[in-house]
Amino acid sequence: MPMVDDLKVRRVLNSRASWALELDLLVDGRQSRASVPAGKSKGKLEAVQLPAEKSLKLAPAFGKKLKRRFENQTELDRHLIKLAGPGKRKTGADLTLATSIAFLKSQGDAWEVISRLTGSLPALPTPMFNIINGGLHAGNNLAVQEFMIVPHDFGSFSEKVEAGVEIYAELKKQLEAKYGRSATNLGDEGGFAPPMNSTVEALEMLEAVLAKTGYAKTVGISLDCAASSYHSHKGYQIDGQLLNREDYLSYLAGLCEHHSLFSVEDPLEETDFKGFATFLDRANTMVVGDDLLVTNPTRLAKAIRLKAGNAVLVKPNQIGTVTETLEVIRLAREAGWKFVVSHRSGETNDTFITHLAVGTATPFIKTGAPARGERVAKYNELLRLEEVIA
Repeated sequence: MPMVDDLKVRRVLNSRASWALELDLLVDGRQSRASVPAGKSKGKLEAVQLPAEKSLKLAPAFGKKLKRRFENQTELDRHLIKLAGPGKRKTGADLTLATSIAFLKSQGDAWEVISRLTGSLPALPTPMFNIINGGLHAGNNLAVQEFMIVPHDFGSFSEKVEAGVEIYAELKKQLEAKYGRSATNLGDEGGFAPPMNSTVEALEMLEAVLAKTGYAKTVGISLDCAASSYHSHKGYQIDGQLLNREDYLSYLAGLCEHHSLFSVEDPLEETDFKGFATFLDRANTMVVGDDLLVTNPTRLAKAIRLKAGNAVLVKPNQIGTVTETLEVIRLAREAGWKFVVSHRSGETNDTFITHLAVGTATPFIKTGAPARGERVAKYNELLRLEEVIA
């Protein structure tokens, strides 16, 4: 049985110039490392994330309770869940997740360990490149948070990345030509943050770029609405309109129909299971729950029962351990739902999510634009893993 010998923590910077937690775990004399990102657009029911400074203060006592043998990943994670308490309030999800990931890494190549744990045949995911940023991730007037391109009809992962890079470069040219050089400033996830004022304006720009590059039939367009960020008790404030729930649902369904959207994430505010179910009935697209589900098995089970979507976003730091993350993936797979492994806007250079995606054969991965070092680190790791898997 693996023996946890020691634990060391430190602060490192994430991509939003904020402090993140990094942890070194010594298991059977071998060191492994993990760092944990942070979200800006957070679901209210995510596991508690404490400031890095507080995690550092908790770490010595936390580490003492880990210096023992664990039979496997599940036993370790159950111990972490008990230490952390409900919602990970006692320790914070950063300490538990970093420990959980580092322990998994100590057992071998992470993708191989995950493949064994889940019984999945490893496979490369399809990337969902976030190339126009809005909402809380940018300083423009776009309510929708992410405009993504999805190269779905290609033979290999590297071909999908090549298409994404080409489209990203062409988008930069067209944005600069239409709006000026400042339109190519970047948002939190590496996408451009142009001075656009409406969702349709951004969609039409992406459609023009896909037509120019010849990818109109092989690359789809997806949205992450992050609708809680523009919802209030008055309704949904989007594109210069204040819409009630029914009018807003009709507006979104119209976008799906007129622009053939590949998927829509968080189309409604984060408590509206019924609204998600209604939207799924009206829109012929993949409906992804993020803030609604917060990588939580209980909430996912409810959504499956209510048919409130057909895909779940998987963010390990929303729940706080590898085992709980894999349980969400298991539930989704058994229900016939898609699952999308995802980064956070405040990322580190840790590439664990790429191994999670490959080891579980996730259909899709979100890790930003093909720009900024913390995003590129994930794409480059997937390109390396493609060589190994092949």
